[in-house]
Amino acid sequence: MSENQTPVVFTGKAGEYFGIWIVNLLLSIVTLGIYSAWAKVRRKKYFYNNTLVDGVGFDYHANPINILKGRIIAFVLFVIYSVVSGMNPAFGLLMAFILFLALPWIIVRGMMFNARNSSYRGLRFDFNGTYGQAIKVFIGYTLLIIVTLGLAIPFVAQRTHKFVITGHKFGVSNFKMEALVRSFYKIYLIIFLIPFIGLLLGGILKGQELINNAKMKASHVSVYQTQQRSHAANDMDVGGFIKVADVTTTEPATVDPAMSEEDYLKSLTPEERAEYNKLIKGAEASNPEIGMTTPKKDPLAGVFTGLIGKWGIAAAILAGFIGILLYLAVIFSFAAYMKSRIHNLVFNNTSLEHIGFLSNQRMRDLVLLYITNTIALVCTLGLATPWVQVRMARYTANHLALTGEADWDKFVGEKKDASRALGEEIADMFDVDISFG
Repeated sequence: MSENQTPVVFTGKAGEYFGIWIVNLLLSIVTLGIYSAWAKVRRKKYFYNNTLVDGVGFDYHANPINILKGRIIAFVLFVIYSVVSGMNPAFGLLMAFILFLALPWIIVRGMMFNARNSSYRGLRFDFNGTYGQAIKVFIGYTLLIIVTLGLAIPFVAQRTHKFVITGHKFGVSNFKMEALVRSFYKIYLIIFLIPFIGLLLGGILKGQELINNAKMKASHVSVYQTQQRSHAANDMDVGGFIKVADVTTTEPATVDPAMSEEDYLKSLTPEERAEYNKLIKGAEASNPEIGMTTPKKDPLAGVFTGLIGKWGIAAAILAGFIGILLYLAVIFSFAAYMKSRIHNLVFNNTSLEHIGFLSNQRMRDLVLLYITNTIALVCTLGLATPWVQVRMARYTANHLALTGEADWDKFVGEKKDASRALGEEIADMFDVDISFG
C-alpha cells in the first residue's frame, strides 16, 4: 500500500454552529419535540458538510418526515412500556425482554438507515449486516459476558466492532477490519489492572489501620490492668472496684490478656468505668501514644482550615479547584485511554479496497479536552455545547488520515432505496447508540 496520506479536515466553527444549535433547541422546545427530527438533519448536515477528505465534504440526505414517523412510533412504544410497567411489573419485565430480543433488528435498521442516507462524492454508503449476525453479536455475546463474569468483554468488543465495520459499504466496496482479539485484551487488561492495584493498596492500608487500632485498644486494657495490680499490691481501699475472687486477699484480679477493650468495659460497673476513664486519661497525659485511638479529624478538612487561617479563603477555594481538577483528571484518564486506544486500534486496522486509515489520538490530549469541556459546560450552564461538539469533531478529524492512493474513480456507486427511519429512532429512544465512524 502506498505511503501517501490524505488528511481528514474539519472546517466547522463554534460560533457558526451555535446559531444552528440554539435555533434547533428553541424550536424543539416550542413544538414539544416535533422539530427535533428537522434539528437532527440540520445538525448532521452541518458536521458532514464540514468534514472534508481531499477537499470534498460528506453529505446527509435523510428526510425529516421519515425520522419523525420513527420517533412517534418509538415514543408510543415507550409510553406503553411505562404504563404497563406501572400497572404490572411482570408485564413490564416481559416487554423489556421482548425489546432485548428486538435489539438486533433495531440496531441493523438504524445503521442501515444512517448509512444509506450518507454519501461522499455522490456515492452512497450502505450497511448489509444481517439480523442473524446481529443476534449472535448483541444477544449471544451479551450472554457470554454474563457467563464468563466479564472476562469475555474484550472478545465481544472486537466482534462488535468487526460486525459494524465489515457490514458497511461505500458504493459496492466493503470495509474490512483486521484488528485481533489479543490487541483488545491488552487494552482492557490495563484498564482493569490499574483499579485492581488501587484496591489492593487500599486494602493493605486499611488492614494496617485495623491492626494499629487493635494494638491501641489492647494498650488501654493493659494500662488498666497495670493500675489494678498496683492498687492490689499496695492494699489500697478500692471499695470493691478491683474484681477479685476473694475479697479477703490482696492478690490482684485475674484478667484475660486476650480480652478486648469493649468486652472488658462491659464487665465494669458505672463507678469502675469512671475510674477506668480517669486512669486512661492520666496514662495518655504521660504517654501520648496511648491516645492514638481517639477519633482523628479529616485530614482534608485540616488542610483547608490551615489554608484559610494562613492564606485566606481565596487560597482554600483555589486548592479546592485544583483538587477537583485532579479528581477529573483521574476519572477522565480511564475514558481517554479507552477511547484513544480503541479508536486507533480499529481505524489503523481498517481498510476500504486500496485505501487504509491512520489514527493517532492521544490519551493526554483527550483528558485535557474532557476537563476543559466539562468546566465550560458547567460554567455556561450548557450553552457551551456547540463549542464542545465542534472541538471534539475537529480533534477526531485532525488525528485521522487516509493512506494509499485516493482514486475515487475506482469506486462504483450502487443506488439503494432509502430505508425507513424506524429502527434508528427506536434505538435513540432506548439509549442504543451504535454508529460507524
